[in-house]
Amino acid sequence: MKHMKRLKNLRAFAIGIVSAGLAARAVAAAPEPAAIDAVFSAWTGDDRPGCALAVTRRGAVVYAHGYGMANLEAGLANAPDVVFDIGSVSKQFTAMAVLLLVEDRRLALRDDVRKYLPELPDYGRVITVEDLLHHTSGLRNYTDLFDVVGVPEISLSTRRDAYELIVRQGGVNFPAGAEFLYSDTNYFLAGEIVRRVSGQSLREFAAARIFGPLGMANTRFEDQPREVIRRRAIGYEPVDGGYLSYQGNFEQVGDGSVLTTVLDLARWDRNFAEPVVGGRQAIEWLTTPGHLADGTPIAYAMGLFIDRYRGLPWVHHDGEWVGYRAALSRFPTEQLSVLVTCNAIGPMEPMDLALGVADLYLRDRWREAAAARPGTGVEREAGLYWSPEHGTLRRFEARDGFLTLGSAEQGEKLAFTGDRSYRSEGENATTYHFTAPTPAAPWQLEARRFGTTARYYRVAAPTFPVSAQEYAGSYGSSDFPQSWDLVVESGRLLRRQAYMHDVALEPVFADTFVGALSEGSFLAHFVRDAAGKVSGVLVSGELMRPMLLVRRAGRP
Repeated sequence: MKHMKRLKNLRAFAIGIVSAGLAARAVAAAPEPAAIDAVFSAWTGDDRPGCALAVTRRGAVVYAHGYGMANLEAGLANAPDVVFDIGSVSKQFTAMAVLLLVEDRRLALRDDVRKYLPELPDYGRVITVEDLLHHTSGLRNYTDLFDVVGVPEISLSTRRDAYELIVRQGGVNFPAGAEFLYSDTNYFLAGEIVRRVSGQSLREFAAARIFGPLGMANTRFEDQPREVIRRRAIGYEPVDGGYLSYQGNFEQVGDGSVLTTVLDLARWDRNFAEPVVGGRQAIEWLTTPGHLADGTPIAYAMGLFIDRYRGLPWVHHDGEWVGYRAALSRFPTEQLSVLVTCNAIGPMEPMDLALGVADLYLRDRWREAAAARPGTGVEREAGLYWSPEHGTLRRFEARDGFLTLGSAEQGEKLAFTGDRSYRSEGENATTYHFTAPTPAAPWQLEARRFGTTARYYRVAAPTFPVSAQEYAGSYGSSDFPQSWDLVVESGRLLRRQAYMHDVALEPVFADTFVGALSEGSFLAHFVRDAAGKVSGVLVSGELMRPMLLVRRAGRP
């Protein structure tokens, strides 16, 4: 959705991160433009969408270029001044808006959010404004909730629709401050707080206090998705060898929905080293990782991940929304930033492209990343693993002595680190440790990213023949205005909801199905009563812990 899910735990270098950037070490000579352009070679030409790029060094744009087409129908090519939706890269602007109100002494980071949003339920533990900005609130991800109730991204969704759905939630993923879990709800509500405290929409406030002072003339929060905007890129999805436009109609802002150009993003990026908006205190807040209630540090600051890449401090965030993708990648000690916006889903990964460009500029500074190498006995690790607590699946396959996350042909090849442990590299750096279950620890896989709590998985039994008919019926909860209606056609279980295409639920292991959506997938794990009859379904996603929908009697 509008999200970014990249984590590491590095508070130590974040203190003074801006001042470190002002005393940067020398970087290698600038690469040739042809070498930079080669990174985008798959996205050039007038028959496909593509990207825009801006590279800054010491606060100045040193290279900017466009690749592919912004609008295939109109023949508009991508360029540094073309306007893109940047998805969750927007979150840092919402954070700055909140921090400006803190500096104005109109709110405090430790304030209870219900002081400003009294309609929210009392979940038993205070959720603070700071919890929202650090993603430690435990609030369910509202874009996943829309998926559950059957509201696709191309449907019109208003600010009120999102707020009312959030307010209906009787439960949370976890108590506030107990864990870190990325949730678009946090930043949507932060935008609502800005509205209520300032008396202005987030669009109006950001225009007056952030975008205007920085000279970001082509930037705005888009709260009117049907607005005509000059030189705007169209988002696309690949279909049958061609492309279809893929545009959203969500009116809510805060978690995303900033429209901008890479040249305007460069103006914002310079503000971190030479603050015009917010001052040093706000920049420090934006770039200092948060912590849990027990003091455990996390890798998320405020709208930014604080990380390391190949041994260097790395500040980053990416975004995705309908047919748009974006990445902001900054190396503060090197005074180098790479800004990428793209207009297609599918194989396009803007952060990989941004890091490919950074590799060229910082080639003399890198500490080599660990290369994937064969393991011993990787076949025993291969299989499907399930986390009952988080409601997520991980599939590992073995091939030629390597273990991959996902399919052996297309999955990510993992580096063997010894003792049944493996590691993925780059933006999704995660360690995976396999073990034999014990009564005290019945799990068989521990997955851990820096700055997050570990996830524990069990081996899932292989898929077996099921009678889809026993799962058919209507399921619902007081947390949702719509029910889940499951029907069977040609032996397949389908989720059928008004105004949406049917979603096929594919069996993966006992009583458990996966449903594929345009932006990802959800897990449906059916539960049974004492008599063994299906009584409900636990629905979950990567950003949403399992929620119970109860089977309703007398419904088809």
